[in-house]
Amino acid sequence: MQPSKRQKTTAKPHFITPLTFRVYSWLPGNPASIGISVATLLIITFLLTRSIVDDPTNTEGDFRLSLIHILLTAFVPSAYAYLLSVTKEVAHSLEPVFGRDAKNQLILSEIGKHSGWKLLLAAFIGVLINLYATALTTVGSDPWVWQEQSFDARWMRILGPMFCGWMGCLFYVLVAESSRLSSLSSSIASIDLLDLQPYKPLIRQGLTNVLLVVGIASIVSLFLLEPGFGTLLIQLSILFTLFASIGLMLPLSGIRKKIEKAKQRELNWCKDALKSTRNQIKSGDAGNQSFTEVVAYKALIESIRNWPFDSPTLARFALYLLIPLCSTFGGAFVERWLDIFVP
Repeated sequence: MQPSKRQKTTAKPHFITPLTFRVYSWLPGNPASIGISVATLLIITFLLTRSIVDDPTNTEGDFRLSLIHILLTAFVPSAYAYLLSVTKEVAHSLEPVFGRDAKNQLILSEIGKHSGWKLLLAAFIGVLINLYATALTTVGSDPWVWQEQSFDARWMRILGPMFCGWMGCLFYVLVAESSRLSSLSSSIASIDLLDLQPYKPLIRQGLTNVLLVVGIASIVSLFLLEPGFGTLLIQLSILFTLFASIGLMLPLSGIRKKIEKAKQRELNWCKDALKSTRNQIKSGDAGNQSFTEVVAYKALIESIRNWPFDSPTLARFALYLLIPLCSTFGGAFVERWLDIFVP
């Protein structure tokens, strides 16, 4: 009985490298170039088949919505593969900082790998969200009756579950990998408050998470060009804001706790040093310069942010949040221009 119990308690979950990442690693080029190639191929295929079928029930609105679905189908899996790639790079660059104990090495070996059933569950939740969005925004026909759908709508019915499944996987991986990096950060024995440069890759991870979520949101925001999507976009905006915030903060939560504790230790030292220096000054054993130096050091420690964000990082985060707004206005401008010059 004892050996079987020991084997049961030490069993580890089976992690695999996601299939999407393996495919993108096999294909030539980086995720961005692959995503552009996929989008181009899908658009060409869509336009060719659309011209051949020549469905009279197609509308301009469905045509635009189909193009948005194609963009999302090309972007989301590319963002998913890119996120896994960046996470592996960040973890590798921070390996000297995290240390080489067995627990950290185990977590580092699992970076980029995930439980297959959890990925499937995340994809399934994404598909359910797509079914909800389809039912909420479809007007004039039953979205589940294939014969009632135009050619463009059929493309949407096929592509929607695909990119939403990938989106579910992306959000799951974003949280899981960020949590791993936070756990690794929590294991750091000591931290030098005057040199936080070694932990900059964690900021890169956070900004990458935000950029990818905002990238999806910027394409989704194009749905505003069509009527009937207001309620859905409000709900999706809340979802995207939640994951963007998690993506920015979670990778840095471990190092934030370390900074907070290190600051408290230094401030306690300053407090004791000030008391000691004050007593020495009163007794005539020390000059004012020592007291001034301690006060200056205390002010320096207090100025260090618990969250290791510098001004450029915060500026980039603010600019990222403006991307969906710019996307919506840009899409409206292009549509208006086409209405004027292409009757």
